[in-house]
Amino acid sequence: MKSLNYRLGEGPAAHVKRLGRSRWQDYSSVDFLAAAGMPVYALVAGTVCDPAKDKQCVWGKTPQELKDRFSLNSFYLNGSDGKQYYYTHLQNIVARPGQAVAKGELVGYVGAYNGRNAHLHLAVRDGNPCDVLVKCAPADSRSCK
Repeated sequence: MKSLNYRLGEGPAAHVKRLGRSRWQDYSSVDFLAAAGMPVYALVAGTVCDPAKDKQCVWGKTPQELKDRFSLNSFYLNGSDGKQYYYTHLQNIVARPGQAVAKGELVGYVGAYNGRNAHLHLAVRDGNPCDVLVKCAPADSRSCK
């Protein structure tokens, strides 16, 4: 199985500050390096959060991000496995608020902040990188317990 290009724990401290939540920590995320415009698929089946029904939901840009002309899009996916997944650094979000998505369904496209550093930032609430790596990079998850 092919290994993916990724880095662990890059950038989420800024996400924690932006979202005002302490549960999104450096150790819960993986940055997958990819060209801007590459498709992003749902890691698990679930439902995209809906800001009209959940004040904690992020879909699109937060008020803080709207102040930054280079900011990218984000959303939460409430997984059928009971975990919440945070997808960010998206050029576009295809999945709509409240939409049920299947595992492997197109949900968005990778973006690049100010045209640089294109990647998908994927975090799991109250999780760790293994929650992501076991599902999408099994060859790199051998040390996961």
